[in-house]
Amino acid sequence: MRIKIILLLALQFIYLPNVAQSILQSLNDTATVKADDTHEDAPPILAKKWNHFNTKYFTLNIGISLLLDHNEASQNDDNIQQVGEINAATEVRADRLTLSGNLLFFKRPWHYILTVNYNGLDGTEAFTLLDLSFQIPLGAKGGWITVGKQKEGVGHEYLSPRTQLIFTERGAAVPAFIHRRNYGIRYTNTALKNRATYAFGIFNSWLDKGNENSFGENGMQLTSRITALPIFNSDRSLMHIGIDWRYSDVSNGKLSYQAKPEMNTAPNFLNTGSFDASGANTLMLEWIDVKGPLSLIAEYMRTFVNSNNYQNPSLTYWQLCGSWFITGENRKYNTQTGNLGKITPKRNFRLRKPSGPGAFELAARFTNSDFNDQALTGGKFNRFTGAVGWYPNAHFRFEVNYGNGKLNKDDITGKTQFWQFRAQFEL
Repeated sequence: MRIKIILLLALQFIYLPNVAQSILQSLNDTATVKADDTHEDAPPILAKKWNHFNTKYFTLNIGISLLLDHNEASQNDDNIQQVGEINAATEVRADRLTLSGNLLFFKRPWHYILTVNYNGLDGTEAFTLLDLSFQIPLGAKGGWITVGKQKEGVGHEYLSPRTQLIFTERGAAVPAFIHRRNYGIRYTNTALKNRATYAFGIFNSWLDKGNENSFGENGMQLTSRITALPIFNSDRSLMHIGIDWRYSDVSNGKLSYQAKPEMNTAPNFLNTGSFDASGANTLMLEWIDVKGPLSLIAEYMRTFVNSNNYQNPSLTYWQLCGSWFITGENRKYNTQTGNLGKITPKRNFRLRKPSGPGAFELAARFTNSDFNDQALTGGKFNRFTGAVGWYPNAHFRFEVNYGNGKLNKDDITGKTQFWQFRAQFEL
């Protein structure tokens, strides 16, 4: 079975880009929907005649993202004792449809976004609602109010669309500290001629499917983020800094934190279990430096938990990351949202002449997630990850991640090696 999967992935590397090139040969990969024509939370969508529509009353942009992953892990006996055996697994990591655009009924058009994920290929519930929100302008320079289900707007790595991350998964503790999507209201704006952004939000996830708590029982979440560009000459020469904050109420007087080892098909490596608490504050710091095809990223998060029974513990996460496009490209920087984004190869790969190499990226990252403090013993996990990514054109991406992780938990040290493969298509 393993040999068949490896051969399938190899076939994808060779065959799919050329099928795509044949289908999409008339497409201009660099023509994306303008920022003013879509919701700021929508990933960059390539503007084509058949997926970009203008009417008297609204505009519509259709975006698609498909991610197929295969994951394998090699564990020592201590790690198997800690978390159980991790089997090789292939999954459809994302199968998303995004509809976004403008509502033209108003003097200043509203932006909208609807994103759903189809889960049927994995045999779970058919669809998951990811985004459903409206972005309302407050005058020419008054910023935007976003209402509905949306990202909370904090954490650089969490703000970036999954298809545009450097690695196949976000750092281990990031999903534990930030709610993936939430229902609420968020204000965003820019300052200093788009050299700075700021955002504030208030959320409550009581409408989430399967949540049986009332609005009051569920608790509130408050967020804020400020970013600045002390250096900005272009997308290829910049320095980004940011500070974020998130406050979370408790649900039924309890909090819990779990984290996977940056592999979605693995079990939780870190787990505090449910414990008595009255709330938590998370501080986040961001730093990005881009010089041509080279980029360096540092991120730090610390969650301060209010819990007298557990002596007010704090949980921490940090990462150091470096990326190099050996073919010379760089990720575009979005000055409206303050994050890195899409890759467009300088020369697309084709089987026939003229052909370029596409874009090749080499990257490395070290993450540290510590859920041990005071009376809390959720574990400590470190992981080094190396990545090789190939972008034949702006639609396809193929990536291999190798990870080496160490879990300190239950007074033993477990070690794991991870192999992760991804084939990705987005429109």
